Amino acid sequence: MEVVQKLLQDPDYLYYLSLTKNYESGRRYCCHNFSHLLDVARIAWILCLERQIKLSRPVVYAAALLHDIGRFAQHEDESIDHAAESASLAEPLLTRHGFSAAETKLILQAILVHRQTPETVTDLLGAVLAEADDLSRLCYNCSAQAGCYKAKRMPTLNGIQY
Repeated sequence: MEVVQKLLQDPDYLYYLSLTKNYESGRRYCCHNFSHLLDVARIAWILCLERQIKLSRPVVYAAALLHDIGRFAQHEDESIDHAAESASLAEPLLTRHGFSAAETKLILQAILVHRQTPETVTDLLGAVLAEADDLSRLCYNCSAQAGCYKAKRMPTLNGIQY
């Protein structure tokens, strides 16, 4: 996981996170902060282990830790898709920190589709990332649930959102 540690210390990565943090400081809904990214990474890795999906841990973690780094751009201009922006920003970071061309392609594709519902995503890492992103949300305990467009599509457990 040395490559992931280097990624987490990258000045550009930290800068992108800080931009999003500034935009979301008073946000009523879920934030796209480092805690969210780490939750998604851990859940995605657990899903891979449970389902015996043969992806490397650094690839899974990198995809999750990078999937929302372009979120600030969508705050600046609502017409921007933060998934596409995140993939664009992630590519040089992945190259800089030693991910192979094949790993980079896999990660970028997953980032591009992470906003889709998991069952509509055809690539394996993208489906895991989309599902982990949904599972990371604590809708059951959120005061903004009634006004959140995403709360209705979140996974449920016996009819209760979790």
